[in-house]
Amino acid sequence: MEDGDLLTAGTDALDRGDWAAAWDKFDLAWRAKETADALDGLGRALWWLNDPAGALELRGRAFARFRHEGRDAEAAAVAIWLAREHHNLYRSKEMGDGWLSRARSLVSSLDDPRGLAGWLLLAESEAGPLDLPSARLADRAVVVARDQGDADLEIVALMRRAACTVSAGAVDEGLSDLRQAMVAATSGEGHDVQYVGEALCTLLEVGGLLGDPGVVEPWATFLVDFRASYTLGPLLPFGTTRATDLISAFCTGCCGGVYLVTGRLDAAEEQLGQAVTQLAATGLRPRCLHPVADLVELRVLQGRLQEAEVLLADFEDDIECAASAADLDLALDRPQRAAERLAGAIHALTNTPVLTLRLHAKLVDAALSAGDLPFAEASARSVAELADVTGTALHRAQRDHAAGKVALATGRADATSLLRSAAQGFAKAGAPLPACRARLDLARSLAGRDRGLAITEARSALHALDRMGATAEADRAAAFLRELGAKGRTGPRTAGLLSNREMEVLGLVAEGMSNAEIGQRLFISTKTAGHHVSSILTKLGVRSRTEAVAFALLNLPAAGGRTSS
Repeated sequence: MEDGDLLTAGTDALDRGDWAAAWDKFDLAWRAKETADALDGLGRALWWLNDPAGALELRGRAFARFRHEGRDAEAAAVAIWLAREHHNLYRSKEMGDGWLSRARSLVSSLDDPRGLAGWLLLAESEAGPLDLPSARLADRAVVVARDQGDADLEIVALMRRAACTVSAGAVDEGLSDLRQAMVAATSGEGHDVQYVGEALCTLLEVGGLLGDPGVVEPWATFLVDFRASYTLGPLLPFGTTRATDLISAFCTGCCGGVYLVTGRLDAAEEQLGQAVTQLAATGLRPRCLHPVADLVELRVLQGRLQEAEVLLADFEDDIECAASAADLDLALDRPQRAAERLAGAIHALTNTPVLTLRLHAKLVDAALSAGDLPFAEASARSVAELADVTGTALHRAQRDHAAGKVALATGRADATSLLRSAAQGFAKAGAPLPACRARLDLARSLAGRDRGLAITEARSALHALDRMGATAEADRAAAFLRELGAKGRTGPRTAGLLSNREMEVLGLVAEGMSNAEIGQRLFISTKTAGHHVSSILTKLGVRSRTEAVAFALLNLPAAGGRTSS
């Protein structure tokens, strides 16, 4: 092939999602002649081959070659891409701002920047917070996209505007943008699959902001059912049939967070552990919530507080981790520290009020633990005001739970009805873990006048918490039952508490395998295998691997016939 034919073949391979073939074609083109186009193609292929750091390095070198060749429009396009990646993937303000300044200078020197002006506006929006000024920049990018007929730019700019307006409280307006952008993305209007991926990422982010998985589910399902519109490569692996698989394939951190909210703590353990390991190895930062925040919350639920403190050590001042850090503070009986941490984060997010709802909800707990009822009441009012703005089932349940806890603390008669409404609302929203918390608070509200019903509600919450592996909260539920004069747990913990994967791991522990050997057998990391073993010990209430083996030999019929290998 001639050089030009190789470059065309590489671009065609990128368009159809054949990343390895694209790399091969661009590599041949580079070997034939060292051009900016070949180098830039290698960088784009490498990004999809899961080496973003290598992609940034190659495209940075391509930028310099484009400049040397006097191709400033191409150089500006690469500079904008680099600015966006440094801001969005690495959270590197210095590098991102540097590339943004270089791009701004180049675009301003062009006689006709065409769509580049819009991409520059988008990059400037993404360099800022999710607020109304950033929304206005994204709005200007949408105008340029439509004027220039750039569907890729229109998709990502609409999604950016949606995220900004939703976080600022204009929920209906933001959701209208989101739906419009997702129609364009799923119908194949765009040209570059990267921007379909970015649309999915923002979709997950907005769903998280609203606490509404219903925002995500229809579009994820559509992409699974109609994936012929795009070849999504690593974003949509062959054989994917469920929307949750799509989310998992796209972002292990997001998926781990989803599993945590929905009470699948064993799955959350595996996904979040992988995400934290991957991010630590690559230096990347997710566009949305850092998985360390969710993993700290999981460790607190499991009662593994020392591990939570170690995880949090490098993220103490990170606003994204404020809620999880407050959970840890409360578990360690530091309510005043939790309240101060939450109040500081809320103040920093003044211009993005929807982002503060979860923080206000946790501030109710911190204020009540500190004995500050007026502060708790004010925080509950803030939750109610924000829930009225978003109107989602989850946020209405958080509103009722916050109000119910304050009512319970002040002895108001409406505490029981509020807490029952919260428990039902959480269940309807698909959030079993907070539903259990609300049911336990409901039981407390009933204890003085209907002991039998209080025991029923508390025991139901206990069983569900045990099944999920929320050890610390299950233990508190059991203690409350004992206060009522009832048995906490009706018998010893059983293998039924373990997930299917944990049953597998327990069987391998019974064979005498180390964590490394278990990891090799199950194709997971040694660290993940260790997490599974720790979870098994906690759920079964045993203190060592030896006790776990004894349990397996007595309770797992197959274990007795196994031999070490």
